[in-house]
Amino acid sequence: MSSKTVIILALVLVPVALMVGGAALGIGGNAFPNAHFVIAFALGATGSLLLAVGLFALSFHSARSGYDDQVRDERNGYGTDSDGA
Repeated sequence: MSSKTVIILALVLVPVALMVGGAALGIGGNAFPNAHFVIAFALGATGSLLLAVGLFALSFHSARSGYDDQVRDERNGYGTDSDGA
């Protein structure tokens, strides 16, 4: 794995581990009643964070690659700027 991938995984998984650990121990409220809740919480939190990171990465890639620079008007066949001018 590249160092960028390791950093992204660490930035996602460390907060999830802290949230799951705190919730499992009952920090800030009641503890989870069994291990199934901890597993479901960990999977849901990890999936949500990975989805958010992926969508942000796609939006930055789209903006940097030039896909957002020009919007094509299919009916008239000419391009317009993204600001509508």
